[in-house]
Amino acid sequence: MNHREYQYAGAWRRLGALLIDLFLVASILGFGFLAWITMSQETPEWSERFVSVWVTGILTIAVLLKIVLDAELMGTPGLHLMDCLLVDASTGGAISLYQSVKRTLGTLLAILPAFLGLAWIFWDKRKQGWHDKIAGAVVIRDDDALKSLTELARNVS
Repeated sequence: MNHREYQYAGAWRRLGALLIDLFLVASILGFGFLAWITMSQETPEWSERFVSVWVTGILTIAVLLKIVLDAELMGTPGLHLMDCLLVDASTGGAISLYQSVKRTLGTLLAILPAFLGLAWIFWDKRKQGWHDKIAGAVVIRDDDALKSLTELARNVS
């Protein structure tokens, strides 16, 4: 896959993917918490320590899951539902686990200066944020409507 063939995913499509992912994480968190309360039949005390441990644990699991999904499945469920793939900018294949870690940690750098690193997506020619550039990755559209009839026929046979 030559990068000249890519149609890069824009900021709004990527924001939609993020919102889907956040909704999925919040739903899993909510259902898990509800199941835990139901099974234990006790209402937990809402101490600061309880909340901080719960939130830290969930965020850690979510970040680790994101790293693995980006490397192994070329994106999170939100990206896939928005017809996008996360690919290596030079090869067009899946990014490595190391690239995924760099991209995830790079997101912190992209957020810190008033979200400038994420806003970069709006004017970058390849629609890369700083975190994408750090990892050597791009988010491309993988919509069947963008494919030629030859490509679609190749996928069928």
